[in-house]
Amino acid sequence: MATTPTSQEDWTVHALNIHGVFFERRCAAAIAASAEWTLVSSNYPVEYPAPNGPWRGKESSLDLRARRLFEDGHVIDVQIECKKANPDFVNWVFFPKASGTNQSPFWTSASIITPSEVEGGHWTTDHIIQRGVTSMPIANDSREVRGDYAKHQSSVKTKTSNAAIQDAAYQVALANRAIVGEDATLLAIARSAASHPHPPWIRKTYIPMIVTTARLFQAEFSTDSVVIASGEIPIDAVKLKSISNVLYEYPLPKHLQHSPVDALPALMGTELESFTRMHIVIVQAESLQSLLAGLS
Repeated sequence: MATTPTSQEDWTVHALNIHGVFFERRCAAAIAASAEWTLVSSNYPVEYPAPNGPWRGKESSLDLRARRLFEDGHVIDVQIECKKANPDFVNWVFFPKASGTNQSPFWTSASIITPSEVEGGHWTTDHIIQRGVTSMPIANDSREVRGDYAKHQSSVKTKTSNAAIQDAAYQVALANRAIVGEDATLLAIARSAASHPHPPWIRKTYIPMIVTTARLFQAEFSTDSVVIASGEIPIDAVKLKSISNVLYEYPLPKHLQHSPVDALPALMGTELESFTRMHIVIVQAESLQSLLAGLS
């Protein structure tokens, strides 16, 4: 397999490889090949907030949108951003959120349909923040690091980044907000029609996801090992554990945040993070199909 470009055509393909065109198509093919999942769309246009007269929201496009319908009427709608790792920073390191248990709480957006008990009657919908627990590691901070620092000059041996993770998280968070809002509008239109049947599902869960070629690691350490005077930790006090996926607690920009229905829990701090952060699944590309198979 040729890996070093020499001709103009080689360099063109190399450039397209770097920007992830082929990677996105490969992810789409992996989803389409699954009997349980449907590839709904690719390069799906999104805007949030929704247009309001002359006022327009932030526009973008989502790489992939996939859906799975279960026999019990539950639908999982996954918004996927495909992100090739920066060649200079091929490892993504995540810092775990303190939990203390093997099951950590997380939240997702969901819509609920309540069918009418009267034949021909109108059905109702509610949009909620749905809570659950997961054994997937949850992280609230991250850094992109080099794959081999020893090969670089001393002046750049300690260089890190956070651009790719933050860019992908923002793109998929924007898409998630836009699609949830779009579905709410479409459900309201369908519900207003006389005797219009409800969709073939009663609950839909919206899951934002980043699929990446980066190698994922979790930094395992004790905060007691951090020397308070220098702010540093001994090198041998940190273990970088290889992981295949992580639930990233992304701090939402203000224009993507929702206002809580009940302000008091937010003021007390008990519900604040469910409105200011979004849980995003980040999966190493080779584990995409196995992760999708396990979503329920």
